[in-house]
Amino acid sequence: MSGFLAVLIEINIAAAAAILFVMLVRRPMARFFGPQAAYALWAIVPVAMVAILLPERVQETLAAEFLVGGLPASLAAVESAVANAWLPGVLGALWVAGMVFLAALLVRRQRDFMREADIGLAGPAIVGFRHPRIVTPDDFERRFGYHERKLILTHEQVHLDRSDARINAIVAVMRCVFWFNPLVHIGAKAMRIDQELSCDAEVVERRPRVRRAYAETLLKTHLSAQALPVGCHWPAEAQHPLAERIDLLARKPLSMRRKVAAAVLVASLTGGAGVTAWAAQPERTVFRETADVLVPFRPIPRDEAGTQSARMLPATFVAPELPRNWSGKTELVADLCLSAAGAVESVALVTTSGDTKIDASSVCSLEKARFEPATRGGQPVAVCQQRITLEFDGASPP
Repeated sequence: MSGFLAVLIEINIAAAAAILFVMLVRRPMARFFGPQAAYALWAIVPVAMVAILLPERVQETLAAEFLVGGLPASLAAVESAVANAWLPGVLGALWVAGMVFLAALLVRRQRDFMREADIGLAGPAIVGFRHPRIVTPDDFERRFGYHERKLILTHEQVHLDRSDARINAIVAVMRCVFWFNPLVHIGAKAMRIDQELSCDAEVVERRPRVRRAYAETLLKTHLSAQALPVGCHWPAEAQHPLAERIDLLARKPLSMRRKVAAAVLVASLTGGAGVTAWAAQPERTVFRETADVLVPFRPIPRDEAGTQSARMLPATFVAPELPRNWSGKTELVADLCLSAAGAVESVALVTTSGDTKIDASSVCSLEKARFEPATRGGQPVAVCQQRITLEFDGASPP
């Protein structure tokens, strides 16, 4: 469950960032390139979410474990994870409860609308997911004239041609899954507005001589008592800026050059959002098993003056990287110069391993190690020629 919640959080962050970006650029995009471009820009959100599910970048490292007090050092992390094991379960239960509640609410509102549509009180609208269809109220022919009905049905046909009802159903599912993110709900309403504006623009492009009649038809329509969460409703669920819709009808149609520029820009922004979301993921670390690295220590000698040699802190030693497919046994002997604080100041090879890559990696690992300082009379002192031996066993397991 914890892994699933982690992925859910990453997708939610990507969706929130994409929605914020679209909310910032949708109006300038509509002003310069038309409402169709602004509506197409919402493709950035699902592309960013899907990009999170793609395999992330992988960083390979060696698997090494040292004993601290006779027990693996990783046990401390395991104990901490066990102590907090209840938290993912509680968060998962809250997420499921919120998702079920919102889904039930939307289903109820959809059912109420369909009930009114069945008795001829709702519409015009597009309903259905697998087989979307247009529904109209019983008084459709009495309320609207012939040309008005034709314009309204053209509007709904545009929704059918673009599969807007299916898109709205997917958006409703996203609202349920990410019910805890207010940006998802804000973005869903803004997307429905852009959807209607782009549909208006498409109708005007198909029938450019009916701008005035189309504007009068918009003024004549009104909101239904029941909203339609899934589908396309004339007008849709949210209160649209009617002035903006009518102002759109007065604009000149876009030239072909501007339409091509809009398509290229939307495609570039969508692709760039997907790449950015994928690249923003943290690298996944893959631990590659390597040869056993043994760091033997002899008993700490003491002389009459109370001198004690330095001792490596195993948790600070990183296993040297070995060549791929390396096998065999070898050892490396080095003399270290240590500061009074236990830091490694220099490393001098006494006996090489016979492999330059192993030698270089071992020197790098020893330079990063830390030691308990050597002492004389109970006081830390700097020492040189602190000899240490690394034994490498790369034999393949039977």
